[in-house]
Amino acid sequence: MKYLTPFDVPLKEYEGLIARREYWDDISEEWSWSTTEQKLVRLAGFVQQGGDLAKLIDKYAEGRDDDYRHRIQFCLLSYILKLMVGERMHSNSNAPLVSRIKRLNKEELVELMTEELKRDVKKSEKMDSDFSIHEDWELLSDKEWMSDEILDRIEYRHWHEHPEESWGTYSFREKYWWEFKKFLW
Repeated sequence: MKYLTPFDVPLKEYEGLIARREYWDDISEEWSWSTTEQKLVRLAGFVQQGGDLAKLIDKYAEGRDDDYRHRIQFCLLSYILKLMVGERMHSNSNAPLVSRIKRLNKEELVELMTEELKRDVKKSEKMDSDFSIHEDWELLSDKEWMSDEILDRIEYRHWHEHPEESWGTYSFREKYWWEFKKFLW
């Protein structure tokens, strides 16, 4: 049986292990080196140890061409949806939740990802056939649909900080950043 666990290395070394195409380029060959669940457990371990996801992604994006930087937001969206709803919805779904997430700016998107990793990925223990206990991390969304309260809080704060922004402008972000080949990084 294979157990999901974060890397057991110092934070600086941890950053180097996850600031790679395997985690941030979903159309690369490297993407298939690990499962989405493995990636999320490792990212959660990084965040839960105090790692700065925004800094890590910015570092990864630095010096890369537009195509590589554009894929980052698609990876984040896929991760967030997996954390919130499991396999029940995907990034190309025409659903209100997907639209809401696509309207977030870069900082808000990373904040949502960070908070979901803290809330939705938890350490547990499993017993093997020899009755030995092993550390195993799990995605809570595999068992239940997680609430959108974190997203609500981020949207609420956005509207209080930007009362002058029209709904039309805000809702157009989804097309601008996701359909017109613009990118957040």
